[in-house]
Amino acid sequence: MNSYHIGLAGSWWFLILLILLSAGLTFWTYRRTVPEIPLRRKAILIALRFLALFLFCFVLFEPVFTLIRGSFEKPKLAVLLDNSLSMAMTDSKGDRKTDYMASVKNSGFLSLNESERKIAAFDNDVKEFPKFSFDSLKLKGQPTDISKAFKRVNSNLETDNTGAVLLITDGAYNAGNNPLYESDQTGKKVYVIGIGDTTEPRDASIQSIITNDVAYIDNPVPVNINLKISGYKSCEVKVKLSDNGSQIAEQSISISPDKQVYSLLFQYNPKNEGIRKLTASVTSLEGELTQKNNSLSEFVNVLKNKRKIVIFSGSPNPDLTFIRGCLEGEKGVEVKTFIQKQGAEFFEGNPTAAQLHDAEMLVLIGFPISSSSQSSIELIKAELDKGKPVLLIASQFLDYSKLKTLEEYLPFNTLTSKPQEFLALGDFRKEASANPILKITGAASDIDQWNQLPPVFRTETFVKVKPESEILAGLKVNNTSIKEPLLMTRNFQNKKSVAVLGYGLYRWRLLGYAADVAKGRNNVVDLYSSFVLNSHRWLSVNQDYKNVIIKTSKKVYSLSERVEFIAQIYDASYTPVENCNVSIKVSGGNQGRDLILNSIGNGRYTGFIDGLGEGDYYFTGEARQNGTFFGKDNGRFSIGDISIEYLDLKMNIGLLTTIAQRSGGKFYTVANANEFMNDLSNDPNFKQKAMTLRNEFSLWNLPWILGLAILCLSLEWFLRKRSGMI
Repeated sequence: MNSYHIGLAGSWWFLILLILLSAGLTFWTYRRTVPEIPLRRKAILIALRFLALFLFCFVLFEPVFTLIRGSFEKPKLAVLLDNSLSMAMTDSKGDRKTDYMASVKNSGFLSLNESERKIAAFDNDVKEFPKFSFDSLKLKGQPTDISKAFKRVNSNLETDNTGAVLLITDGAYNAGNNPLYESDQTGKKVYVIGIGDTTEPRDASIQSIITNDVAYIDNPVPVNINLKISGYKSCEVKVKLSDNGSQIAEQSISISPDKQVYSLLFQYNPKNEGIRKLTASVTSLEGELTQKNNSLSEFVNVLKNKRKIVIFSGSPNPDLTFIRGCLEGEKGVEVKTFIQKQGAEFFEGNPTAAQLHDAEMLVLIGFPISSSSQSSIELIKAELDKGKPVLLIASQFLDYSKLKTLEEYLPFNTLTSKPQEFLALGDFRKEASANPILKITGAASDIDQWNQLPPVFRTETFVKVKPESEILAGLKVNNTSIKEPLLMTRNFQNKKSVAVLGYGLYRWRLLGYAADVAKGRNNVVDLYSSFVLNSHRWLSVNQDYKNVIIKTSKKVYSLSERVEFIAQIYDASYTPVENCNVSIKVSGGNQGRDLILNSIGNGRYTGFIDGLGEGDYYFTGEARQNGTFFGKDNGRFSIGDISIEYLDLKMNIGLLTTIAQRSGGKFYTVANANEFMNDLSNDPNFKQKAMTLRNEFSLWNLPWILGLAILCLSLEWFLRKRSGMI
């Protein structure tokens, strides 16, 4: 049954009134003509003008034509077939591809008419097959995103009478969300046929390699490697770490059948600047299912080791001594201090722009004071304006009125300040446990350690925290929390700052860490050093302002994947730039390619390259607009026969049975897949259903209506001219 309806943005009565007025005006215009014309021509002219006015009035009310169609639709079976690389493996149970073909055949869904089934294959994407044969499945896709397949089914629920879902897979998803959540949204029974062995195969694999994205020359960084070994009795394996293909470290571990996952810690001491490729590999074992997961790579951006920190202090004080000693303890760090005397002079001589030019970051300890010169403050302001980060630690004699010159780079604005001091405890917030400045072990319990620190000094200073700032710690006085902050951070428009509105932080080390060590507690954490060093690392990483940022979506691709480039272009005020020409040159792997990125809005650009062979690749990119050079960037990525499809080699039977049970469906193996069609025929939800399809068409937006109105007026003008009426 079909129904039709035309809706207007205004009143039908008002539209009819306008149409009647248009008709009356048209008849009145042509009641007498000069010269007099034949009645037939007059009728044509009246019709042309009235039709044009009618169309203009009709469009003015924005008419929308609605078509509602009802019909009885036969139920459809949505078939989701895993097209990933893991479905073609050979595990301890046998050839998965053979079992896969048998499951497709035995399940019987191919006996359904094409109007009763909807078949789609999924890996990283979803592809539907109007005509299907098993040869349509290439079984080379990666990674595997099962949730995306369920999303495709859910998007068609309103237009298709999807009565049930059949999923054939090994359940080893490695991209997207947990498919369990998306399958719950389907609201239909999901029947699952599991492919593969449920026991762990004989295999050794590198599961992950974790290290810093940024490192410095001659400054060691930890490299954590997670190794998984299954199916072997006691033996010894070697794990190697390589830098750009050259081995730099090796460890031997003894494995036992009672343990599968092993964690190893390496120290990587960079010797060369640039983007370095770290590769972790484990020796091959006899009888392994595959050796393609025996290595894994990660990239590290190694920067120069010349890192200069400039400290300004309002006076010699313990905070200065402790912070300088902590920073100088970092390898490759040079600390330059300017300590103010009673007047405007400094013990080291007055600072110059040249001395601050190479500074990685600035530290202000109780600076400026009332006698500080404006020229010194302006010198600091000029460096902060370049995007250099700053760490501010207050003091009793910090002059907040002079500090206002630098407040645009700090996390707060000062309201009032008095030099009266008091002791206060830091009230570190639980929600700040993930902040890198407070990181100790990475656990939520880190905050408990910070809240055990001894009190520090604070003056009666009241501030307004900026909206983009984050408060890491407030204050407690006599175990009562007050709203004023103690520790804040800010990261805005590529300008970072950390502010501590307290002083005497050395008490954290002397009364906390040192006191515990004196009592023989050697396992305590030096929270003071953690704060200083974490602040330094957070402030110094990515400090360089970049107008052009170009990167790949990830660092390591498999052979069948396409490489995606993503660029962001900004002007000097960090405003996104549109309509740029962003060009990429890729070299390496015995071939080179050029690419022009496409704009996707808001200063963002993207593009893809397919068909690159195995190897390591470098890319350089630059952005220009109407001949204006905005900047350039470079990077590195790798393509190899290393696939995440090899990291999980058994059927995820727990996930697959849960999907089936929670939906009311059933789980099958290859052996009983032939029961599926019988279960489907007995499914009460797999039946004919009344479907209603609603379509709306915006008539006022159709160009031919306006064109017809203009054509009518043009013909009217032409006939009037031929009749001598113009």
